[in-house]
Amino acid sequence: MLDLDACSCSGRTLTRLVRPAVMATVARGPIHGYLIARRLEQMPMFAEHPPDHAGIYRTLKAMEEEGLLVSAWDLEDSGPARRRYELTADGRRCLRRWQQTIQDYHRALQELLGEVRQSVGRMAGSGGRAEK
Repeated sequence: MLDLDACSCSGRTLTRLVRPAVMATVARGPIHGYLIARRLEQMPMFAEHPPDHAGIYRTLKAMEEEGLLVSAWDLEDSGPARRRYELTADGRRCLRRWQQTIQDYHRALQELLGEVRQSVGRMAGSGGRAEK
């Protein structure tokens, strides 16, 4: 039997939206990686499946290599030095593009949701039997 908790229908693929979530978080102002991870964990879309910290740091590194972020060592706080991340001009442009992309996804998902609702309604009307 199919394990629906392991299936993509559970929403586990939403972690692919980590990049725009990271960028939206960093756009608020310079921030350390650990705080980025904490803020992502608080986002409703990641509540059930929060991104792992190592994955977030890999994403930050990749985004910095792509020129979307810059980082600098923060030596002002007590304790160990930590990187502080900021969006670059290209990162801000990219985040604006993500906004349009997510709006387009939202419209498409609304249409898909209507189709799924209709199909589920038809299944309920046929006693849940699969059509052949």
